[in-house]
Amino acid sequence: MAAVEMRRSRELLQQAEKILLHPIHPHLIAYCPTMDLIAVVTDEENLDVYRINGQRAFGLKRKSEDVSVDALQWEFRGKSIAVSWSDGSTDLVNAETGKTSHKDLMLPSIAKDGDSMVDDDVRLRVKTMGWGRNFIDVEAVKRRTGLKAENKNGNSGEQMDAFGQPTTENWDAFKDDTSVEDFLQRQPDFQTLDIAPDLPDQLAMMDMETLLPKLPAIPLPPALPFMRISQADSGAFSSQVDVDSLLHSHHLKDQNSVDMFIRCSDRGTIHPSIHDSMATVKIHLPHAWNIESTPLLHTSHPYSCSHALLMRTTSPATRKSQLAFVPLTLNFIPSAGIYLHLIASKTSQLQNLLLYITQCLQRVRTFFKHAQDLPGKFMLNISETLEEKGQGDLVTNLFHLACTGNCSPVMREWLVDELAEQGHKRWDNVVTTSLSTLLAILHENLIPAIDRCSIVISRLRGLAHFHDRDWIFTGPVQDFTALLEVLKNMRLLAHTALSCAGEEKRQFLAFSKWLRFMIDFEATEPDSQSRAEMEARDAGVDVALVLEYIQFGLSMSDLSPLMCPASAKSADDESASYEDTKKAIEVQKEGGKFKQDALCLEHVLGHFKMGVTGLLKQVSVWQDSNIQMDGGIVLEDISDVKDEDISMDMRMVFESSSPSHITTSIAISHPSHPTHLHIHRLTHSPTITSLPAHISHYAKSTLVFPLASTVLDAKFADDTHLLVLLKLAVGERGYCCILSIPYSPDMSTSTNTASAKHGISYTPIPPSSLQSLLLPNGTPISDSQHTDSIEISAAHVRKYTRHVFEGRFTPLKLVVNGRKGRRVVVVLGSDRKHYRVLDLDFRKRAKGKKEEEEGEESSSSDDDDGGDEGTDVDEERNGDGDGDGDGDGDGDVEMGGA
Repeated sequence: MAAVEMRRSRELLQQAEKILLHPIHPHLIAYCPTMDLIAVVTDEENLDVYRINGQRAFGLKRKSEDVSVDALQWEFRGKSIAVSWSDGSTDLVNAETGKTSHKDLMLPSIAKDGDSMVDDDVRLRVKTMGWGRNFIDVEAVKRRTGLKAENKNGNSGEQMDAFGQPTTENWDAFKDDTSVEDFLQRQPDFQTLDIAPDLPDQLAMMDMETLLPKLPAIPLPPALPFMRISQADSGAFSSQVDVDSLLHSHHLKDQNSVDMFIRCSDRGTIHPSIHDSMATVKIHLPHAWNIESTPLLHTSHPYSCSHALLMRTTSPATRKSQLAFVPLTLNFIPSAGIYLHLIASKTSQLQNLLLYITQCLQRVRTFFKHAQDLPGKFMLNISETLEEKGQGDLVTNLFHLACTGNCSPVMREWLVDELAEQGHKRWDNVVTTSLSTLLAILHENLIPAIDRCSIVISRLRGLAHFHDRDWIFTGPVQDFTALLEVLKNMRLLAHTALSCAGEEKRQFLAFSKWLRFMIDFEATEPDSQSRAEMEARDAGVDVALVLEYIQFGLSMSDLSPLMCPASAKSADDESASYEDTKKAIEVQKEGGKFKQDALCLEHVLGHFKMGVTGLLKQVSVWQDSNIQMDGGIVLEDISDVKDEDISMDMRMVFESSSPSHITTSIAISHPSHPTHLHIHRLTHSPTITSLPAHISHYAKSTLVFPLASTVLDAKFADDTHLLVLLKLAVGERGYCCILSIPYSPDMSTSTNTASAKHGISYTPIPPSSLQSLLLPNGTPISDSQHTDSIEISAAHVRKYTRHVFEGRFTPLKLVVNGRKGRRVVVVLGSDRKHYRVLDLDFRKRAKGKKEEEEGEESSSSDDDDGGDEGTDVDEERNGDGDGDGDGDGDGDVEMGGA
């Protein structure tokens, strides 16, 4: 009865509920941080993304029966979702279009190393993934969010006059409620955020590409008979939305941040990538440690260059497993400064432009082949007939017919009976449409994309020229000049192809008109009036164009040398110079022999790919040399526990009470102690390069829940509150509830005693003991030493309860995510087919004496429900002024925050 009464008074607003046909993998369910989308993977191993109303938005089919989904991770802006398969590949699916923007991104191969713990025969699989944003100028963002720098006395930087009033020194300081989350929105309003760099930096970051028109979508390939629609609709640039998301993305305008995509393999290697770049590096723990590691969780904060990893480390000798906090420090972020965003965005854009040019060339070749196939079939039949009867070839007969008007019986039979009006319509439609689309791709897609590549490479060349050789681009500046020379050749060939295609289309239109006239003329009787009228009427075509097309375009198009595939032997040859390419074009026009590779667009593109790969490799080497992962702190012993049986979560938090540090909180619950929840709290420098020197504070606390309870799951809701999914064996069946416990104590007070406002106290670990916790030989501290155990009584459970589940729904797992003012928790049922979406920023309250009495009994002296009088049924959002977010009383806590 008590559980029923508590459920009536403690109930979050349910936004959605859905039941699926197939069970969901508990570790493969994720909520989009910026949109109301829920991604799940069922036992069918297909990705399905549902809207909050239960409607399926998009998905990704299973590649084959041999693969399954290993990991799932939304991008922090919700722009795309990463799906990692058991074959080691990763696909990035665009959330706006539902199409795969990057397909089959493989982890780099493992080089053989005598000291390596990785077996070269084992394929790397992604264990977990992380996606985060790092600010380059952190202080500028802090000032924008209203955080004032402290002076030498430790006071606020705001100046006061003799009367204690603020002066006008900081009159232009920002006074709005901008927070870090405003910078992490799906499409941040940079004009409102207003953190533009100074004028010199603005001039350095000025990008003329914003003044150029957007690149259009690449036309779809021609639909052939018996072709499925899915086969025809291929490519990452088939719609304008796809092109804009890859080449004109909104996040490229944010010059004060860099996006990181972290993939962690099951063999302990870490693979970070910058922006949407497909290039990555391989980072691992020192081989000298001789330990095996498996990353389990990743977290980061925009203010910190050090990402946090929670790893399982195992000693091969003792087979003893431990959980360790391992920092991944990205030193290249502060070292490159404001130019990091420029280099990261331009190299990523260069890769996407290369993919765009490659697909353009593929479509050009496809349409050219399509324009040759059908006419080739028509001409093949008549050519065989003419050869059998010894009447020459088709070109000679057509040339004779165009000059003299005399048509042989064989040609007449072919024109009237085989080709006829219907065949001519097909011929004309296929060639005209294909050449028109080919011209459009060359003029609107390929040539503008080549020009964009030239602009990007020239920009990177300028940075490399005015910086030291050992900065980022270690190669000589001539490497960029060579790439520009290759692009110059490609542009010349593209313009040549455009000219040839235009001339060929003009000639074909004249040929097609003449051919139709000849079909109609030969279809008439020799002595009929119709023939007499046609003889007296001019065909209205330029015979010179017809003869030129019959002699050259019909049998051997000028586009053929440009569209031919590159040979495997020529891939290693040196690229032809610009002068050689010009000479080859002139020789081709004169009908002489020329170097085939000098006119092959695909061959030139291959050399450009090699140059871009070498350029990106320099960036990867610089990135690899500036990433550090050579330390860790052992947290707990998990020798006899599987990864999937541990409930754990990790979150990085910036606390205004300690503006020069970052706090990482880790919640862990073992199945061996189902009533215990361990919370580790590490306060460290934003850039961790040395352990334990950069750990300023390490504390641990253990929450002990009632004996008749089980901790099912625990997740950090925001920077202040921890959600605990608790099962209580009360009564015959018991019940399950969600608790919201404040976990971030006020560091200005003593950490040994819990204040009236916060419910968790932490026992600090002496700095002298940190050395014994370091990897590879560290051991975790025991619960009896330096650990504060907090008994959570039944009264505390009632105090912190936010939601009570009815008996027909048994929860299994929590997924917390969302955006500012719209934070939700997804609860997966124990049957793994049923999930609910609860809104953490809403509450439902009903006025009554019983509810008020229960609220008075369970609330502390700082309860904030005084504003409920006169409201029969109230449903409202939690705001800054609606209590202090301590979780007291009716569970009305503030779940916002960074």
